[in-house]
Amino acid sequence: MGSALVRVGAGYSAFMERFSLSGWRRWLVGLTSEGFTIGTFGFIALLALALPAFRETSDDWLKRTELAVTFLDRYGNVVGERGVRQNDTVPLEDFPDYMLKAVLATEDRRFYEHFGIDVAGTLRAVVTNARAGGVRQGGSSLSQQLAKNLFLTNERTIERKIKEAFLALWLETRLSKSQILKLYLDRAYLGGGAYGADAAAKYYFGKSISEVNLAEAAMLAGLFKAPSKYAPHVNLPAARARASTVLDNLVEAGFMTEGQVFGARRNPATPIDRSDMAVPDYYLDYAFSEVRRLVDSLPKSVTERIFIVRTGLDPNIQKVAEASLDQSLRQFGKDYKVSQGAIVIMEPNGTLRSMVGGRDYGESQFNRATDALRQPGSSFKPFVYTVALMNGMKPNTMVQDAPICLGNWCPQNYGRSYMGSITLQTALQHSLNTVAVRLSERFGRQKIIDLAHQMGITSTLTPTAPLPLGAVEVTLVDMSTAYAVFANGGKSVYPHAVVEVRVANGGVVWRYDRDAPQPMQIIPPSVIDMINPMLNNVIENGTGRRSRL
Repeated sequence: MGSALVRVGAGYSAFMERFSLSGWRRWLVGLTSEGFTIGTFGFIALLALALPAFRETSDDWLKRTELAVTFLDRYGNVVGERGVRQNDTVPLEDFPDYMLKAVLATEDRRFYEHFGIDVAGTLRAVVTNARAGGVRQGGSSLSQQLAKNLFLTNERTIERKIKEAFLALWLETRLSKSQILKLYLDRAYLGGGAYGADAAAKYYFGKSISEVNLAEAAMLAGLFKAPSKYAPHVNLPAARARASTVLDNLVEAGFMTEGQVFGARRNPATPIDRSDMAVPDYYLDYAFSEVRRLVDSLPKSVTERIFIVRTGLDPNIQKVAEASLDQSLRQFGKDYKVSQGAIVIMEPNGTLRSMVGGRDYGESQFNRATDALRQPGSSFKPFVYTVALMNGMKPNTMVQDAPICLGNWCPQNYGRSYMGSITLQTALQHSLNTVAVRLSERFGRQKIIDLAHQMGITSTLTPTAPLPLGAVEVTLVDMSTAYAVFANGGKSVYPHAVVEVRVANGGVVWRYDRDAPQPMQIIPPSVIDMINPMLNNVIENGTGRRSRL
C-alpha cells in the first residue's frame, strides 16, 4: 500500500513538471485534482450505501409491486385494502388537468425538467418554507417520493435519503415522466386507508378521481405530504386551509390564474362524513408485508395477484387499544417526556388480535410495535429464570440477594435494600437485580441469549454483564412473541396477522393452521409448570400488581 502511494505521488510530480506549472497555476491544478479525487471516492461511497436498495429492482419489480389485497377481520368483515393493480386504475389522461397541476405545483414544479433530483427545486423549497414559517413546498422530487413508496421504508435516516436519490435516478432511466407520475398518483398513501388518488377520491368524496372538481382536487393534492394531519375526515378546517395553500401554489407556479381558482376558494370541498370510522393502518401494514412474503412462497401455479385475506384482527380490541394508547399519552406523556407508544395483543399461538404502532399513522407510518428497538428492562428477567429452571433449579431453591460487583460494575436493587437468603420465586416476585445477575454468571449469558432467540427475539443480543437486567434492545412484537411461548406450553410461536388467503374466485391458497411451520418444544413442559406460576405470582403479589386484571 505504501509503495503504491509513493508511485502515485511520483506520477503527480512528473505531471506537474511535464507542464512546467508553477505558482497559482500549480496550486489550481492541485486543488482540482484533489477535488476530483475526493468527489470520485465520495460518489463511490454513496453508491455503496445505495446498492442494497437495488435488490428490489429485479426485472419483474413492477409486477411484484402490483398486488391488491382486501383484508377481513376475524369475523369476516372488510377492514381495509392495500396495494393496487395497474390494469384497475384510472388512466392518466382521465385525470382532470387541474388535479395533475395541483399535485405538481405543490410537490414538484420542475418535474418535467429535472432528471429525478431537483436541486434547484430543493433550494427553492428551503427558501419558500423559511419565508412561510412552515412547510409550503416539498423538497424531494416526485421520483424520489415514488422510490421511497415503492422500495424503501419510512425511516428518517441519511442512508435512506441516499438510497432514495439513486433509486430516483434509476426510475428516470426505466420509466417515462408520465409513467412515474401515474405510479406516484396510484401508490401514495392519502389517509383513511386509501392508497392512490382514485381510492382517496372515492373515500373522501364518493366519486372517481376523474369526477372531482377543482376544490376537491386541491384538497386531495394537499394530502400527499401529511395525509393524517390534513385528512378532511379528521380535521376539516386544516384540510380546507391546506387546500387553499394548494390553490396559492397553482397561481404562484403559473399553472392557473387567480380568477380560475376563485370559485374553489369561495366554495371549498365538503367530504363525506367519516369521523366515526377508524382504519387499523399499522395492523394492515404488518399484514400486507406478511402477505407479500407468503405470495412469494406460493407455488408458481398461483399467478393471481388479487387476494382476500382473513386476519386475526378483533376490531373491538383494536378500538380499545388505540383509545388506551391515546389516553395514556395524554395523561402521562408530558411527565415521562414521551409522545409515542405501541401496543401488541397476541394469542398464545401468535395470532395478532390488535396492533397499534403509534399515536397517529398519518403523521408517522413508522411502526413502533415492529421496528422500534427499546430496552426491555426487568421484563427480560424471565429468560434468566427460565434458564435457571432448565438447569436444575426449582422455585423453592434458595438464592442470595446481596451486593455483587463484576469488575467496576456493581448493580443494585430498586430501593438499594437486600433480602438475604430467599427462594427463587421470591426473587422473581420482587424483581431483584442482584439475583438475576448471579444467575446469569452461574449459568452463562450465552445460554440466556440462545433461549431468548429461540423464543422469538430477533435482534442482536450482546453478552455483557447487564444483559440479565434487560440492557439490550428488542422490539415489542418480539417480546410479545417470546412471552407467548410461556402461554403456549413452551412451544415456539410465529407472530402472524394472516389466518387465511383466498384468491378472487374464493379458492383458499394458504391457511395458517395447515401451511404454517409446526411449533417446536423450546421449553420442557416440566419447566413451564414451574415458571408460569412464578410469573403469575409476580402479577398477583409482586412488582407487576398494577397490571393485574
